[in-house]
Amino acid sequence: MTELHKLETYDLETLKSFIENEIEESIHIEFKSGEALSKSDSKKKEVSKDVAAFANSDGGIIIYGISEKNHKADKFTYIDGKIYTKEWLEQIISTTIKRNIDGLKIYPVRNNGNIEESIYVVQIPSSIDAPHLSRDSRYYKRYNFESVPMEEYEIRQLYGRKVKSELQLSGYSIGLKEIGEERTSFTCETGVYNIGEKHEKDYKVNIYFDNFSKHININWRPDGVGRNYDYTRLLDGKTIKITNNALPTSYPDETINAIRFNFDVRNENILEAFKELKIRFWLFYPNGKDEMETDLRELGEKVMKDIEEKNNTSYNNGNRCTSL
Repeated sequence: MTELHKLETYDLETLKSFIENEIEESIHIEFKSGEALSKSDSKKKEVSKDVAAFANSDGGIIIYGISEKNHKADKFTYIDGKIYTKEWLEQIISTTIKRNIDGLKIYPVRNNGNIEESIYVVQIPSSIDAPHLSRDSRYYKRYNFESVPMEEYEIRQLYGRKVKSELQLSGYSIGLKEIGEERTSFTCETGVYNIGEKHEKDYKVNIYFDNFSKHININWRPDGVGRNYDYTRLLDGKTIKITNNALPTSYPDETINAIRFNFDVRNENILEAFKELKIRFWLFYPNGKDEMETDLRELGEKVMKDIEEKNNTSYNNGNRCTSL
């Protein structure tokens, strides 16, 4: 289940559920009445302090337009969106916090489309550019339900946040290799790209074949290259996991081929084997993870058409691919 402060969008029904379920304020969530937005200097300083505190901590949301009672969502206290627009709030944040917060989003929510009854959900990431200085020239962090001043040592520690490693899957490729008289072979591969500023040696890549069919035969490159994989069937009996733990150190701006292998299917069983099959690619490393997934129904249909036409045109299923 996605955490409330990490939702991809917010609407009136979602915000009503915050009130109905008496969602409590926390290190990741804060409720502010509509009166918290004002053109007075003191209110602008408060906005600056609160937003910077979330960015300096673990991220979260500030909801302007819901008041709290005993630190729980209480009721809507709307904002006049004609006076305090989304753009006005964005400007207050960008001009009162030193070093812009990359990835910050503001979701305007209207009561039945009425702009005079607006709510603003400010979604703030844990910033890799921390520490962020607020308008009163102080650094703040989240502590329980509050934004509190940071100690000097905490500020120093934040300067190291940006140099943490950051990896992502460089993409995946699942494609037709060869159509034979009885069996058709496919390739499957994925890689890792280091988008951070620090090298990383402690990471691994898993590929999961969910709803794995007995008709699929996984094999390895004839030359044995890259055969450091673990190949296991999970307890559910329907999933095959392929893991590569023996990966080289990943350096900034470098792409590494993580896993590459072939699999084949009898020609008459391709549609059946690919009907429910889902392939997931997962990357794990100390500072996070990345994941991608696909199914092969479309590829299977194209290949079957190719088999019927006796045409060896190659196809490829891929996403976010670089040169693997």
